[in-house]
Amino acid sequence: MHRVTSLDEFRGFLVHTWADLRRDRLFLTGRLEDGRSFAAAQNWRPGFHIYEHDCARCAVLLSSIKHEVQPSPLESFSGREKLCHLCFFRYGDRIAAARILEQAGIPSPDMDARPPDLFLAEKYIRGFLRIRGAFRPGRLVDMVFPDAELLPPDERPIRVVLQIASIDIETDTKDQSIRAVAIAQTDSDFQNTAGLVRVLFPPGGEKGAVTQNGTHYGTHSDTLAEPTAGQPGRLIFHHDEATLLRAFVADIQGMDPDVLTGWNFLDFDFPRLAERCEHHGIPFAIGRSARGTSLQVAGTSNQEGAKFFSGEGRRSAAALVPGRQVIDALRIVRSGPRRFPDYTLETVSQAVLGEGKIVTASGKDKIAELDRLYADDPETFGKYCFKDAALVPGILAKTGLFRLTRERAALTGVSLDKAWTSVVSFERIYGMELRRRFIAPPPPPPPEHQVSGAVGGTVLEPMPGLFNNVAVFDFRSLYPTIMRTFNVDPLAHERSALKESPADSAPSSPPIRAPNGAEFSRQPGILPELIAEYFAARRKALDAGDENAAFVYKILMNSFYGVLGTSACRYGRTELAGSITTFARKWLLLSQDWFTEKGYQVLYGDTDSLFVETGLGDGASYTNFAETCGALATELNSFLTEQIESEYQVESFLELRFEKAYRRFLIPPLRGFHDEGAARGRAKGYAGYLLDSGGGVSVEVKGMEAVRSDATPLARRVQMELLELVFSGKDETAFRERVFGILRELGSGNLDGELVYRKRLSRPPETYTSSTPPQVKAARALGWKGRRGTVEFVWTTDGPEPASMPHAPYDYDHYTDSQVLPVVLSIAAAAGWDTEQFPRKGRGRQAWVDLAGGQLEFEF
Repeated sequence: MHRVTSLDEFRGFLVHTWADLRRDRLFLTGRLEDGRSFAAAQNWRPGFHIYEHDCARCAVLLSSIKHEVQPSPLESFSGREKLCHLCFFRYGDRIAAARILEQAGIPSPDMDARPPDLFLAEKYIRGFLRIRGAFRPGRLVDMVFPDAELLPPDERPIRVVLQIASIDIETDTKDQSIRAVAIAQTDSDFQNTAGLVRVLFPPGGEKGAVTQNGTHYGTHSDTLAEPTAGQPGRLIFHHDEATLLRAFVADIQGMDPDVLTGWNFLDFDFPRLAERCEHHGIPFAIGRSARGTSLQVAGTSNQEGAKFFSGEGRRSAAALVPGRQVIDALRIVRSGPRRFPDYTLETVSQAVLGEGKIVTASGKDKIAELDRLYADDPETFGKYCFKDAALVPGILAKTGLFRLTRERAALTGVSLDKAWTSVVSFERIYGMELRRRFIAPPPPPPPEHQVSGAVGGTVLEPMPGLFNNVAVFDFRSLYPTIMRTFNVDPLAHERSALKESPADSAPSSPPIRAPNGAEFSRQPGILPELIAEYFAARRKALDAGDENAAFVYKILMNSFYGVLGTSACRYGRTELAGSITTFARKWLLLSQDWFTEKGYQVLYGDTDSLFVETGLGDGASYTNFAETCGALATELNSFLTEQIESEYQVESFLELRFEKAYRRFLIPPLRGFHDEGAARGRAKGYAGYLLDSGGGVSVEVKGMEAVRSDATPLARRVQMELLELVFSGKDETAFRERVFGILRELGSGNLDGELVYRKRLSRPPETYTSSTPPQVKAARALGWKGRRGTVEFVWTTDGPEPASMPHAPYDYDHYTDSQVLPVVLSIAAAAGWDTEQFPRKGRGRQAWVDLAGGQLEFEF
């Protein structure tokens, strides 16, 4: 028996909470401020709510299940019905009861919720917490609290350094066995990265170099230098895969990380490790629980260890390792603010860290090189594996994304692995705020319930052309400020029709009515209060120069609109999302009319922005823009405030501001309308000569080829070059000459390095049956099966072919028609130049030669 130490209070961060169905207890694990890991047990009785009018029927249905019916301190979401609480003695009984009532069609506000989530909501714990109670030393953690009191944090800041293990494996592509597994160990401060790599000794190698116990490559150095790490790792060789896997499981238990991660970890490394452990009959016991749960990978199961869920879609796979969190670094990077051409580890690490993988080949070339290294140079093979593991913490550190993940989890109350989800985060935040008001959430909608969402943001008809001295006015956080101003809130909407009014609300006050007809009570709603709190926190973060923290609040507020327009969210309603977009449309159009009445021309508008031709001359400085446009924004804000107060009797939080200025601004015509005189402008795509505060200018592009990852480098470069030429004042002749110069270079082969397409496959190539896009054809030629990702291909005289393989000659007619011509025509048409000087798609090389007066003396 372990001796229990006297009661004390500790502060820490909660990593994982789960219900142990065998012992009918909740377990919580995490790490304390002093660096020790902990586990706390709770004898918390599970239950859920039902509506009072269903109690008699439930008593009959649940007569064989031991339970108690208790009065509930919560009122229903609608405010019209009373609730009862069904309390169970065993967690398994709660599951069985929920299944019976669900089949009977009896609704419940929280029957679908996990008991750990209900417990945390009841305690108001979101990430950080305080622990009061006696403790003893643990076997799988440093401290065990048998029956502690768990409390939300106080006002004092809590600083906890989590432990992270980044894992990478290398496999034999023939039999799927694991050749190497590397662990790069670090902490959430990312000060040091150490670790090890275990390698299966290659067949036919000098086995005498391995010691008797099969764990050490004795004749070579056991240090593994790693350029991105502060400390070296160890290189350890094994005779067989089973020994390697047992050692890996022991490594994780010994390191005791809070977080397991890796690149594409959930779709590749984690399930492969689980499968190979199952193959050898090895318990995949990498958690903090002495009794592991079942493992499920694509229909298979394991008796002990972790749990893995797999399905369709990028975010479908999830893992449950008791006591730890499993997060995929690839998914986190995809969720972050920075965009990359593709999301391979090599591309992202080079962009973020300035270094990458030891082997940079792809496809079959990569497999061949790794096979060669494994057979001839297993030490370098091991270093390759460790480098892949060590790059991941470097990326998470340099981008600040791990910190963002933890801050978002602590703000919303969800676990680290769900920190970037929108619906789960919203429901957790909103549900906890309902609980503070002693209100239960609404029951989840039935499967047939559909939320159509709302029409997208209002887009004003773009005016194609080339314009001078254009200012952009932007509504600051338009959708959140609309919610805050007009009390757009699920509870306020649900209760807007209640005849009973709270004592502190004027009974005669009519509800707030949105342009789409949705009504909202004037009683302060939950969302407006949350948004006000987040705005204040974001401003504080910006004032402190903390861009990462500010980003967390921004994307969280912006996600509120989306979740209200999806049937995946229990609070989603068509009228809720529609009220926000129709309010936005109303004030955007009113602002457009205001500028027009002032004599300004509005060239374009999109959701929350207006592009206005200012009439300022080319001599106007950025300061002149800021002064003139700042005054206009102030005047318009006053006008909107008066309108809103007069019509709705509420305080306006809408704020239009001057965002930026363009010395030149170009809106291209919609494709296919180049020659129709008053052509339609292309929405969502424009370019400008951005003016900075120092008087400098630079080309900025939105929504056009230059910023589209599916365009070739040729198209992106040509567009930027031609825009620079037009914006800097060059005439039509210079433009024409440069176009033909580009075509000469293309046909001469000088631009072959810019002709690679990079397009992503969202599903494996064999699943495409009705059509075969070019990237699918290239992927099949590469031998891809059951694989998704970015495909690199070129267009040849034989069609699309993989860029990494020998291929037919380039089809320069294709690149002229699809990559150069669209860019040239859109810019020339917007500038008002004659587009007939350039041939149309499909005319071929002779048309260009003829139009160029014989200047294109080459064969495509």
